[in-house]
Amino acid sequence: MRRIRRLLLAGAALVLLGMAHVKSARAQDSIIVIDPDAPAAAPVAAAGPPAAVVDELIARYNDSATTRLQGDVTVPAGARFAGQLALYRGTLRLGGRVDGAVVVANGTLVLLPTAEVAGAVLVVGGRLIRETGARIDGEQRVFWDAAPVLRLPTGELSLRERRRSLGAIATARTSFRTGRIRTTLSLGTGGTYNRIEGLPVVFGPLFELRPSTRLTARLDLRGIVRTAGGGNRLRSDFGYAARAELRWSGPVALGAYGRIHSEVEPIESHPLSDSEAGWSAFLLQRDYRDYYESQGLGAGLFADPAPGLRVEASLRSDTERSVRAVDPWSLFRNSDRWRRNPLVDDGHYVTTALSLQYDTRNSRDFVTSGWLVAARVEHTTSSDAAPVSLPATVRSGIPGEDYGFERLMLDARRYLRLTQGLRVNARVRADGWLTGDRLPVQRRVSLGGPDLLPGYDFRAVSCAQRGFDDPSEPALCDRSVLAQVEVRRRLNLNLGYRLPEGTAGAGRFIGVDEADLVFFGDAGTAWLAGRGPGQVSVTRIPTLNEWKYDVGVGIDADEVGAYLAKGFSSGEPVRFLVRLQRRF
Repeated sequence: MRRIRRLLLAGAALVLLGMAHVKSARAQDSIIVIDPDAPAAAPVAAAGPPAAVVDELIARYNDSATTRLQGDVTVPAGARFAGQLALYRGTLRLGGRVDGAVVVANGTLVLLPTAEVAGAVLVVGGRLIRETGARIDGEQRVFWDAAPVLRLPTGELSLRERRRSLGAIATARTSFRTGRIRTTLSLGTGGTYNRIEGLPVVFGPLFELRPSTRLTARLDLRGIVRTAGGGNRLRSDFGYAARAELRWSGPVALGAYGRIHSEVEPIESHPLSDSEAGWSAFLLQRDYRDYYESQGLGAGLFADPAPGLRVEASLRSDTERSVRAVDPWSLFRNSDRWRRNPLVDDGHYVTTALSLQYDTRNSRDFVTSGWLVAARVEHTTSSDAAPVSLPATVRSGIPGEDYGFERLMLDARRYLRLTQGLRVNARVRADGWLTGDRLPVQRRVSLGGPDLLPGYDFRAVSCAQRGFDDPSEPALCDRSVLAQVEVRRRLNLNLGYRLPEGTAGAGRFIGVDEADLVFFGDAGTAWLAGRGPGQVSVTRIPTLNEWKYDVGVGIDADEVGAYLAKGFSSGEPVRFLVRLQRRF
């Protein structure tokens, strides 16, 4: 067991260290060209194939003058081909001469030493391997990220439709322009069906004004109708959120915003995403989050000094209150009782925060390459906090006046594409108390469950001491740290069928055409910081033999994933879980 743990951690460390060299990683993310004769200024595409390139790819492939190939094809030395040549999925090994352009969609082009291409070369979703002696007279472009295309029964390529997310399906939106003001009206769910509000229905307008090419003003007004009924101790069945923002887009983008709100906020944003948590509660009467009511206002300044980089300073003042779980309806297990919602330390809190985000991902939902590093440091004070009674080993108490603490949140992710169909992703996450007085209940942390440690039960590490009996199962830890590594292999499944001609949606594919085979491992722990029994010194983290570890395997079909996970601790069963989005 000890060797397995060390191997898992060593693998995570090697992956992270191997990803640390930004310059080389940047080259790998964009384009791979083995080309000794290529000019130094070869074109590089760092953010996946642009829409214009995909349109060009489809047009070239579908051109009636193009000779279309599929699979692995070899054109031997001495052969000569006149016209445009195109390949879909496979490897084209070219040893002869092509008097025209060569196009490859989601495949590999290998130019042997005797190869000659009189026209341009376009490879989208693959790589170009050009051996010494091979010649290209025209422009060469290579985009490593896969082209979102599929091959129709007619032999032509078509743009693959990205299925709408569940949240998008449940939202209606329309936009129109009046003079210089663009207005967007939306009506939908908040995505977080829960045991406090039931189904929060969110509605309202978004106004956008562009007085100049560099200046943008936005006003976003949102009303929230809570459908769970009374008994939850909320101030009202109606909530709201309003945000005004002014942004100047120059060499360094700058902006300022102000916000007022009355919302129900989660104590922890995990396990599961907003939409997944809502569907779990609605379908299975399992709400994996805890909540409190927050009413207040805030303001902030932000700057984007470089592409992908944002720095933000903010100040907010909130009145935070405990709320009670009620009994909203669920589709299954409706006769079960909902888990209680824990009490929080009611009071008025003033928070000053400094945030940094570095995001070079090529997509927000289906990432194949890039970095995401998000860090946030908070300083919070209160003069009227009303503490909840907790065991002395968790927290001896907090002062009613001059109460203050600092908290750190860090989330670093690396997405690395090794080949067209093989990817390695890694993540390090840390959250919790830094200095000052001990954290209030609504800022405390835990680990366990389908999001961070899927091989373990919900809140397997909550820092609740033996003998502490609270049916709400609150998160009580001061700090947490987690490392995750996964390897993804793209599979062509083609499980489904295409609607025939003459029917509604003719040509549309119904089913799963591609999916990822995922192997993953996770390691993490959460703890109480201090010098007492059951606590860890504030200057260190727990030793590795105190961490929890799991491994697993699954299939991710982009819109839904099914996984098996097993924790290393004795007695942990193999757990089956379904996700409605990527793990991270």
